Amino acid sequence: MGIRLERLSKTIQEEVSSLIRDKLDPAEWGWISVTAVKLSKDLRDAVVFITVFPEEKEKKVLEKLNSMGGFIRKHLSRRLDTKTVPKLRFEIDTLTKLVEKGKLNLPEV
Repeated sequence: MGIRLERLSKTIQEEVSSLIRDKLDPAEWGWISVTAVKLSKDLRDAVVFITVFPEEKEKKVLEKLNSMGGFIRKHLSRRLDTKTVPKLRFEIDTLTKLVEKGKLNLPEV
C-alpha cells in the first residue's frame, strides 16, 4: 500500500472511531473498536474492520454501522482532503478474533 493510501486509511480509521465513540452508547451497542481500514486503489471503496465486545452484539452493530454509511461519509467529506469519499462497508475483523482466541499465533518481531 502506498504512503498516500496508508495515511488516508489511518485518517479514516481515526475519524470513524471518533464518530462511533461519540454516537453509539456502549451500554446499548457494546465496545466497538475500528482495527483497520482497507482502501481500494481508486479510493472509491473502503472496508472498515471492527471488533465488538460482547460478540453477541456483532450482527446488530454491523447492521447499524452499515445503515449509518451515508452519515459517516458525510462526516468524512468534511474531514478529508480528497475529491471523493469512499463508500464504506463494515466487517468483523476475524484475524484479530483468531489471535485473541489463541487459534492463530503471530510471529514475534
